[in-house]
Amino acid sequence: MSNNQKKRFSLVKLIIDDLFKNQKISLLLVCLIIVSAILVLWTTQQTRKQLFAREQLILERDVLESEWRNLVIEENVLADPKRIEQKANLLNMQYVSPKNETVIVIKNR
Repeated sequence: MSNNQKKRFSLVKLIIDDLFKNQKISLLLVCLIIVSAILVLWTTQQTRKQLFAREQLILERDVLESEWRNLVIEENVLADPKRIEQKANLLNMQYVSPKNETVIVIKNR
């Protein structure tokens, strides 16, 4: 029996030896498939991150556009000629007549 025990090999060792000796192309293809799968997972994760960032930027843009519209409306309300005239009357302001107008000219040296 000692002769039979010497000839026994581990099944895992036989498979690994066979892969490296006779199945190099198959082993290379398996490695490439694994690398490809990892790259697909990584790309999917990066795409999800970019889509999330894009959605956040779109939401921020919508908020800023809404704020901009409100500011434009406020500007139009505050710049209304009737409102300005009403405020001027409350402060007893009057139009300047040409007789009361003083022009100051500053000359640059």
